[in-house]
Amino acid sequence: MPPPRPAVLLVDDDRRTLELLGALLDGSGFEVTLARAPGSAVELLRTSRYDAVVTDVVFDGWSEGALVLGTAREHQPDAVVILMTGYPALEAAVAAVKQGATDYLQKPVDPVVLAAYLHRALREREMASPSLAFKDLVDIMTAMVANTIERVDPYTAGHGSRTRKYCRLMGLRLGLDTSTRERLELAGIAHDYGKIYLDDLGFLTKKGALTLEEYAAVQKHPELGARKLGHHTQLKEVCRFVAEHHEKWDGSGYPRKTAGEAISLPGRILGVVEVFDSLATKRSYKDGWELTRVVEFLQGERGKHFDPVVIDEFLVLLGDYGEDWLQAPRRDLQAAGVALPV
Repeated sequence: MPPPRPAVLLVDDDRRTLELLGALLDGSGFEVTLARAPGSAVELLRTSRYDAVVTDVVFDGWSEGALVLGTAREHQPDAVVILMTGYPALEAAVAAVKQGATDYLQKPVDPVVLAAYLHRALREREMASPSLAFKDLVDIMTAMVANTIERVDPYTAGHGSRTRKYCRLMGLRLGLDTSTRERLELAGIAHDYGKIYLDDLGFLTKKGALTLEEYAAVQKHPELGARKLGHHTQLKEVCRFVAEHHEKWDGSGYPRKTAGEAISLPGRILGVVEVFDSLATKRSYKDGWELTRVVEFLQGERGKHFDPVVIDEFLVLLGDYGEDWLQAPRRDLQAAGVALPV
């Protein structure tokens, strides 16, 4: 028997919005109940159980979304609550409740982004259990990435899995113990998780280079990811590696400009393989690089971006597997049914 679909209560007084979001959430794996009025939603929250509640803030000019939120917190404190608002003036008030599993989205809401937020929040709730086995954490994080970053930006399909694979091989070559290697692999899966918490997700699918302001915002994602992955005892090292994956050997990286061996060895490994897979992946604004160009770039960054020992070992792997690995992003896109960028 497949597991039950998460139950979501969707509340909005606009019938078209309600039906559109409801249909697309249903297609994303949720069991959806629709309510057009706060009073109806309150009654449902008192009589039925929901994993998540998605509600508008303003109904007919009145901020009655707070009533729905308050009822959910009173009767179903474990439910995820996401608020939708079309009024920028309300953002400060909504941000005040943006803690834990609660979030908000500005209208018009992108259904794909909403589904990604819901999947993310529900998975995070599962991760709160201290009794989870490490294998369960891996499964949960893999699903989190698939249902968040890779749903918002389908062209990243397989990026986390490929990074995990390359981290495993590098960990073996550099003699990491089993426990550290497993946590490096998990960081490989989840290293970009913080991007889903950025205020503007538009950069993920932007056709072109980022502006200086956008790039500054993106630089927040390593620490956001490390913080949002939580405080589970088995994730302490994972969070450190995630936070470090854009640091550079010469100290010119971000977010903390950590340098040299102050960056953990797993963090240095993750930094190398993440850059490689990004270079290999074709996007709307660039082609995937050929192996010769990749190797020349990596060699040129030896002792600057990359730890010389780590990059030398990775270049050995590229000598054996480079051509195949360069084709991996294309294969993963085709397997996911995503049209290749032209």
